[in-house]
Amino acid sequence: MGFLTPFDLQSLKDDIRGAVDGAAVKISLRMRLSARIVRAGKPGCTYHALNEVVVERGGNPHLSLIECFCDDQFLTTVQADGLIIATPTGSTAYSMSAGGSMVHPSVPAILFTPICPHSLSFRPLIFPDSVVFRCDIPEDGRAEGVVSFDGKNSQPLKHGDALVIKMSSYPVPTICKDDSTADWFSSLDSALGFNVRVRQKAPKPSRYFNTIFNDLNGSSSTGSHAGPRQPPPPQ
Repeated sequence: MGFLTPFDLQSLKDDIRGAVDGAAVKISLRMRLSARIVRAGKPGCTYHALNEVVVERGGNPHLSLIECFCDDQFLTTVQADGLIIATPTGSTAYSMSAGGSMVHPSVPAILFTPICPHSLSFRPLIFPDSVVFRCDIPEDGRAEGVVSFDGKNSQPLKHGDALVIKMSSYPVPTICKDDSTADWFSSLDSALGFNVRVRQKAPKPSRYFNTIFNDLNGSSSTGSHAGPRQPPPPQ
């Protein structure tokens, strides 16, 4: 979509040459997520994701059942097609398609977005980037699960498994064309057509409006003086 590529292709060589030769540039540190599967109490290898970590039902016809904890406090039980844990960079990707908010890339936050939840009251949430999520696949769930990291490295989640997700210690530095805010606004316009619509026209004074306005000012609609409005006769 172009959210990480603000430079024009025609000037790309000059832009790279300027950065390599020591020209002053602005850097945006893009937060990543760190995730690992815990199975039978043993943590597995760590995966990093720039956009999102997605837990979903895979090919199973039943809804996912995921027990979610935030900083070891029970948060909710997700009964849905899946769950998206996203970074601000990923807020304009899968999370946005599932109804999540768009978040400025410099905001220190983690998005918690359900995919087609069974309950209409289950709305997307935004947490500070310091929290640690744990997603458990309960033994009594109808479906097991699948987890993917930026749409890659899909791994099965079995009953009893847990997935621990937190902010990665290794962000991705990106070079800004102008600055992080100007680049983001430009991407919203070019990639999404953000809030593009026809502007409403100014209202035109109508004949009826002129009649009422003149009447309130003591004049007839033809402009002749009608004198002050008289109170109604007593009943």
